[in-house]
Amino acid sequence: MNNFPKVHVRDSIFQIRKQYSSETLKDLSLQICKLIEEIPLYKKAKKVAFYFSKDKEVSLKYLIGKAFLEGKKVFLPKTWLKTKNLTFHQIFSFADLRPGPFRLLEPPSENPELDPENFDVIFVPGVAFDLKKGRIGYGGGFYDKVLKNTQAFKIGVAFSFQIFEELPLEEHDQKVDIVITEKEIINGIKN
Repeated sequence: MNNFPKVHVRDSIFQIRKQYSSETLKDLSLQICKLIEEIPLYKKAKKVAFYFSKDKEVSLKYLIGKAFLEGKKVFLPKTWLKTKNLTFHQIFSFADLRPGPFRLLEPPSENPELDPENFDVIFVPGVAFDLKKGRIGYGGGFYDKVLKNTQAFKIGVAFSFQIFEELPLEEHDQKVDIVITEKEIINGIKN
């Protein structure tokens, strides 16, 4: 399948995102976080891979802050551009974060690292998701590599306007276990 449909999906989502104020998306992000914290599988999770949002992505900052208080081990991705790879390093507070590629805040590489196969839960950002739990990212394949090699429970997070009935996925595109928006849990297990 050629890459054109993915480009079209990305462009349309970026245009829609521009129409929302940062304040509105912050409110929707909080609604998503409140849904997530009620999921028993997340409640039990001890080692969690979060991500730090950029631009107008779903922000998990509320959940990360609570995870510190709840005694969960909080890990965030560090981006390695040359190898198109992510490594996940523990942070102990928001003060640990440093600017990295793509204007993202990242953990320092000297912080403890955990292999993705050892996470209980991994949160997955994306540009778009579909009702079959398919995902389109930003085009680098960073998360596809991680998702392919982990048994962790994969939670895709998105605003409802990022959900499509079906996406033009390719063989290498990895799916998530559930997708959570401010309105619903797609293919979810609520108990």
